[in-house]
Amino acid sequence: MTPYKKGYLKELEAKRILKRRKKFHTIFRAASTHSPFDIVAISGSKVLFLQVKSGKFNMKRELKRLRRIKVPASVEKQLWYMKKEWKAINC
Repeated sequence: MTPYKKGYLKELEAKRILKRRKKFHTIFRAASTHSPFDIVAISGSKVLFLQVKSGKFNMKRELKRLRRIKVPASVEKQLWYMKKEWKAINC
């Protein structure tokens, strides 16, 4: 399986998890972009920008990169990655 396909499948899995939680009315994947976030989820009061990682990556560098991005107070940034189970870190 290619790294792209592996990442794509993890992004779809993250979308399903968000849909099951029913906190967001709109969830979409930023398909084949080079944006810093893979998924955007929107509720009545907040927006979630989500970066999904499925392979090896430099955690410190990735968090530093995401934390540098300025967003309004109503926007939450998270990094999700898979070890034995999903882990989420607020950025």
